Amino acid sequence: MIQAYEKLCVEKADLESELGEMRALVETHLSRIRSLEQQLRQREANPFPTLPGQEVPFLSLHPNPALSHVLERPGGWPSRGLEAELEAARQDVQRAQHREEHLKAECERLQLELKHLQDSRQQ
Repeated sequence: MIQAYEKLCVEKADLESELGEMRALVETHLSRIRSLEQQLRQREANPFPTLPGQEVPFLSLHPNPALSHVLERPGGWPSRGLEAELEAARQDVQRAQHREEHLKAECERLQLELKHLQDSRQQ
């Protein structure tokens, strides 16, 4: 009975440690997502940044249906890369949150089992 109690205490400590690591991972991913969202908003707000004091030469473009996908929106390629990275980070956060929920449930289960062992030990 004492060995089971000690084993539960060790498992609980391990799970709490792992839960802390998962929370830190979620915070890291959320921070990365916020950073990517901010970069994406900045690129969409200013798709053609210019250096101060430089003029951008005007180029005459002739319509070409084969290239219409390129001109769908300004800065399309970098934005798509950021959007893909943002989506990947969101999925990582979602997986980490799911893992955190699982660890919390396991921790609660161990706490109940520990309480049960303590109660039966007192009797």
